[in-house]
Amino acid sequence: MKTVIISDIHGNLEAMNRVLEYIDKLEGEKRVVCLGDIVGYGPNPTECFKIVESLTEKICLGNHDDAILDTDYDYQMTNNAREAIRWTRGVLDEEIREAINRFPLQIEEDNILYVHASPDNPMQWKYITNARNAHSSLIKMKFSLCFVGHSHIPGVYTDYEPQRDGKKAILSKKGKAIVNIGSIGQPRDGSPMLSFAIFDNDNWNVEIVRLKYNYQETMAKIRKTNLPSFLAERLAIGI
Repeated sequence: MKTVIISDIHGNLEAMNRVLEYIDKLEGEKRVVCLGDIVGYGPNPTECFKIVESLTEKICLGNHDDAILDTDYDYQMTNNAREAIRWTRGVLDEEIREAINRFPLQIEEDNILYVHASPDNPMQWKYITNARNAHSSLIKMKFSLCFVGHSHIPGVYTDYEPQRDGKKAILSKKGKAIVNIGSIGQPRDGSPMLSFAIFDNDNWNVEIVRLKYNYQETMAKIRKTNLPSFLAERLAIGI
């Protein structure tokens, strides 16, 4: 079984459609888990939400999803994020709001944790961006493996030395590992290529997949809305 793990779509329909193309061509038995932040920043939150719901029932709550329901986030976000979340609240219907309200903070399966931000106190929305700030989470983690998003920066962090097989990291059930799968809708590691992960449940290996997509179309859509122009510009340079 292959688990396709997606996160941080952020209303980017062009990126989400590119991932759909990849999933459709992926051979063998497969399923999808979403780590949250389907909405926020991008111009097509409703369309992206409906696509994710059609792919899976396993969806974690992200901070931007939660911000749709809780205006207290407005005082914690950057100006661009706040403007985007207010715009997004105005275009989402009640059915989507009710669905968001049902999302769990985390999903636990067979010694594997799926969560938006970090395994330690998920509602603090801690960013895991490098080995240093992953270390404290690894120490506290009760699972052998955890998949996260949130920071939009992909990486594999372990308390052991994982084996490599091409683009795949071979993980161990005896140690602990956190895999940040990056972001589909708004990469921030200096590359405009979208990012997600494929986990082989049978062989315990994981691959971070990077794909090109038509971000120019997403940029044009953002500029036609009342969303901040910076949210378009950052897609071209991955920041």
